[in-house]
Amino acid sequence: MTRLDRRALGALAGAVVLLAGGGAALAASSAARDQGARCDQRLARIAERRGVTVEQLKADIEARLLARIEAAQESGRISPERAAALREHVSEGMLCAAGGHVRARIAVRGMLKAAAGFLGLDRQELRAQLTGHSLADLATTQHKSVADLRAAMVAPAKAHVANAVAGGKLPQARADMILERLEKLAERLATRMFPS
Repeated sequence: MTRLDRRALGALAGAVVLLAGGGAALAASSAARDQGARCDQRLARIAERRGVTVEQLKADIEARLLARIEAAQESGRISPERAAALREHVSEGMLCAAGGHVRARIAVRGMLKAAAGFLGLDRQELRAQLTGHSLADLATTQHKSVADLRAAMVAPAKAHVANAVAGGKLPQARADMILERLEKLAERLATRMFPS
């Protein structure tokens, strides 16, 4: 699979994740509409390069997504109910939905990875220990500060944002807004009770 194909598949897989997370309110915003238009344009360019129609490209992507969902279910990474919901969203054909929730999910994954590192756990150990607990509970059990946990969760994103500001890719005002949102997300995530 080429780099472009991976990006397209990744972007569209992210759209499916967004739909599974329920981003109807975000889709109504003008920024979301702009992003949807950019996604449609990107699909059109990819289809043109491949010499297929956009509909054929979407059908190919949907088939790949359905295969990935099936593989995830068979390996036990997702439940049958989650797989059914994802299949339904893929079959609705809404591949270019807004990506705000996708960015949030990426941020959450990064924060969970940083939290695991702070707690000295790998991903599977963290997942097992979170059942019925919060990240704050795990930190307290290890005699670590919840404030330090939250700082560790935000640190990788802060470094990334600082690099973007230093490189002139992000205005400081926007960076401050992003960091404020990340701090709030880290606080919510640290105290969230994970289901059993």
